[in-house]
Amino acid sequence: MGNERRRAYLHLATCPADEQPQLHGLLTGRGFREAPATSLPTQLSDDSLYTCDDFPIGTDESADTGEFAHTIMVSALMECAPGTSWRFWSGIGYADGTQVMGELNLHHPSLGLFPKPHAALDCDDDGRVWLSVATVEDLLQRSAAGEAVDLAAITGGQWEALISQEAQAQTTPRLQI
Repeated sequence: MGNERRRAYLHLATCPADEQPQLHGLLTGRGFREAPATSLPTQLSDDSLYTCDDFPIGTDESADTGEFAHTIMVSALMECAPGTSWRFWSGIGYADGTQVMGELNLHHPSLGLFPKPHAALDCDDDGRVWLSVATVEDLLQRSAAGEAVDLAAITGGQWEALISQEAQAQTTPRLQI
């Protein structure tokens, strides 16, 4: 029994004009499209959602590196669009008959990548962080012991806030004087 493919998502909050050609090439090569359209537009838009219906689970055989597809995509996003704000996640899938949680990474130019390279947060199909029972129990124990537990630091709250602010700024009409 092999690995199935799953859907992946890129919420592009902002992208500088000089990074758009490389990012567009990356998304085109990976089979991304603008949701709900069936293709990728010639020009990427800020505060837009792009999806790929055929994203690999586990290692990316087409890359011949043995690395995980999610890790390869995050590295490629960082390389071709370091000034871009984004949320990238893959949905829940199945590998060898076992359910595999989705993976989430966040990027903001002033904060860098969250979490650190070669790591991702578990998430559901909508990109919401999923904390395991063991993680929640650990947080409760630490809190009961008097340790300050910052859930926003664990789930990327600072990244989420900045990315959301930038996306909203792109959709808010501005008064020109």
